[in-house]
Amino acid sequence: MSLSLKRLHHTSGIVLASFLLLHIGNHLFALGGPQWHITVMNILRHIYRFWLVELVLLFCVGFQVVSGVSFVVRKGFVRQPFYVVVQVLSGLYLSFFMIYHVQAVLRGRLQWKMNTDFYFAAGVANHYPEKLFFIPYYTLSLVAVFAHIAAAHYIKRMEQRPDQHLLRRYKNETLGICLVGSVVTFLIMIAFTGVLYKI
Repeated sequence: MSLSLKRLHHTSGIVLASFLLLHIGNHLFALGGPQWHITVMNILRHIYRFWLVELVLLFCVGFQVVSGVSFVVRKGFVRQPFYVVVQVLSGLYLSFFMIYHVQAVLRGRLQWKMNTDFYFAAGVANHYPEKLFFIPYYTLSLVAVFAHIAAAHYIKRMEQRPDQHLLRRYKNETLGICLVGSVVTFLIMIAFTGVLYKI
């Protein structure tokens, strides 16, 4: 992968990560109940459903998938360091998730005329047998987001300053991202799967 394509992949990743920060933060409001989640989502939709922002986000999703898969095909990940393997596997899962999730949300909005709010996701995570697929599907998506960010952070730190004396610090930062991701994943999933209240 050329250096310029790698930089574009990184830049589009930052754009998507900014959206995900809002999106995941919104999901955490589900801890207070569906209405909290819906209220915050309605506020945030003024930002990310503005047509230009939405087009940029859709472009970034497509670009991340194509450039990420291209990176894997060209470079591979066999016999790579552990953090590279984590980055590749989490990226591949996120590619699958983004394609499936984005088309499902767009079909829900445009074809089925549904409000793709809290109940759109929580419904399938609480209904048998759909939940047998959707609970692991959503859980892995959150795990993959934080794993991918953690691996990218570690790689970036090593590229900027490959100092062996700072290696422990880089590992602690990376582990911190993973731990935060684990807690956030757990909290969101107990809210969306009816552990805290009936859905």
